[in-house]
Amino acid sequence: MRIRTFITTAALLAGLIGVTGCGQSYEELTEDCLTALKARPEGDKSKPAACAGVKRKDYVTLVMSVAIDDLGWTDEDGKFDKNKMLDSLEDGN
Repeated sequence: MRIRTFITTAALLAGLIGVTGCGQSYEELTEDCLTALKARPEGDKSKPAACAGVKRKDYVTLVMSVAIDDLGWTDEDGKFDKNKMLDSLEDGN
């Protein structure tokens, strides 16, 4: 019985360590992913290694965020600016 308890406890601890990613929070993981996406060379569409643990929906959102920023459709706070988008579409940029 002691061995079974020990093995169960060890497995739970190993799982917990694996889930926490050695202390990195999910928010820190997404920030690292965003930094890696911004640092990609122009035209590179591959998923950076820093984004490996990011959920698909969050990854797509980060990619879209970088694309919108690259198009100049964000204000000084980094928020989407509909008027900048419309202006650039009217100018043909």
